[in-house]
Amino acid sequence: MSRRSALRTAVLLVLAAALAVTVAACGSSKSKSSGTTSTTSAGGQKSFANFRVTWDAPDYLDPGLSYTVAGWQIMWNVYEGLLGYKHAAGAEGATLIPYLAEKLPTITNGGKTYKFKLRPNLKYSSGKAVKASDFACTIERDFKMDSPGVGFFGNIVGVGGSNGFATTKKGHIKGIVTDDSAGTITINFTQPESDYQNILATQFAAFVPCGTKASDQSTKGIGKDAATGPYMITAYTPSRSFTIVRNPHYNGQIPDIPAGNPDKLTGQIITDQTAAMETVLQGHSDYDFIPIPNDRLQNIQSQHSDQLKIYTSANTYYYFLNTRTPPFDKLQVRQAVNYAIDRNTALPKIFGGLARPAQNILPPTYPQYEKLSPYSYNLTKAKQLVSASGDKGTKVTVWADSTPPSSDLGQYLAGQLSKIGFNANVKTLSHQVYFTTIGNQSTKAQVGFTDWYQDYPSPIDWFDVLFNGNRITQTHNNNVGNSDFPEVNNLIEKLKKEPISPSVNKQWAHVDELLVQKYAAAAPYANRTSTDFFSPQMDLSCYINHVLYQFDFSTICMK
Repeated sequence: MSRRSALRTAVLLVLAAALAVTVAACGSSKSKSSGTTSTTSAGGQKSFANFRVTWDAPDYLDPGLSYTVAGWQIMWNVYEGLLGYKHAAGAEGATLIPYLAEKLPTITNGGKTYKFKLRPNLKYSSGKAVKASDFACTIERDFKMDSPGVGFFGNIVGVGGSNGFATTKKGHIKGIVTDDSAGTITINFTQPESDYQNILATQFAAFVPCGTKASDQSTKGIGKDAATGPYMITAYTPSRSFTIVRNPHYNGQIPDIPAGNPDKLTGQIITDQTAAMETVLQGHSDYDFIPIPNDRLQNIQSQHSDQLKIYTSANTYYYFLNTRTPPFDKLQVRQAVNYAIDRNTALPKIFGGLARPAQNILPPTYPQYEKLSPYSYNLTKAKQLVSASGDKGTKVTVWADSTPPSSDLGQYLAGQLSKIGFNANVKTLSHQVYFTTIGNQSTKAQVGFTDWYQDYPSPIDWFDVLFNGNRITQTHNNNVGNSDFPEVNNLIEKLKKEPISPSVNKQWAHVDELLVQKYAAAAPYANRTSTDFFSPQMDLSCYINHVLYQFDFSTICMK
């Protein structure tokens, strides 16, 4: 997901060239497929009864806790905030528009005060009225349950400090002033920051009613009662299934959000790539979220090319190196890891060729990107660095998600670490709990697999969220390597306040260089390409791949 206006202009120019996804208007004819009737709505869209999907396991389906693509992609059409993004393919999809707010904010006080007015007569899926005070309750709830998104809201007046809400979790955040009768929301920040509007478009800022419990409500009715978008979640069994239906109280209350084509989504959760693909091939599912397995991709491309979409979103795959935990607290060891991995041959094979080598933190679609290549594949040099560090023979545990390609990437890294002098083994966890576990300081995960898909198109979302030492948290920690280098922290804090310009872009590129080359804070190695696979009854002229949320299920059509 990505952030704001001056920045957006620069990012969209790059994204327009980088994202070759086409969207066409849906047809207007009626047709039947697998016993399901499609009818044309007044707006030219085609509704149909049931969209059967096969999905990856989300971490949560609670907007205050979820921080995975699988979760956000589902919830984009369920929970809405003051602002959001256009439902459009390519560069246009990065355009910020008002959702629950009537218009984009009025910004005063040198960029430190944002004022909004809610649209009239908004309702949750329960039928309860949406109130301005719900915004304050939503952000306060994030802090009360240690949401992974709380770092985004640390600059609101009254949040920080020993007596701030982030510490006490008592009373209210004084920097958020709401008036339910007038429908107004005023947010006061301690300092200007160029990405505030995009932060307000994240799922962490999506409204839930005051009184919603400050604990995981994924399976406890939040999706049925607190939806403000065109759909609501009526059932969710973790690791097994979910059901999504139309929100009866939506009624087009947000003009720029599509009403949606499927009346219902029935989702089965399958993390095995082959099993997920087979649900489509055997006619049990209309869509496979999971990437096609490497050994089957060529066959699928050959025999089912009209059912397959291949796309590259803004992402980076990298190995985290925990600078708080030996032996990765030493620069020599972190450099050794970077020299020990073969980005050009071995690692792309693990992705079945659907990845390009990378050494930058930022993806190449960003205007701040300047290609880095300080590390060649050199086992001899890596061994020398390990020997010089004095840590040869140290036991190292490599952490990995149990599903491919993470599990294979973990095994590969353990093998390479063993080659350069460590006693390495692999610890794998289920996908559903993996990121929560490595993001908990008590785990003390030394090294392992992680990746990042943009929350919004801004370098802040990469460097501030992932590598700013000031953003390290005890739980739900996105800075899993505990990168904490004052030179980098200070530069990030400075650049967060600056509007985008060519000179600022150069400085962001320098942050990338410092992290990768000077401090070896992580070992980035790939930008991944992914797949969307559909059954033959789906009309892919309606397919939209969004720059932030990827496949937009609300706009898909059936033949």
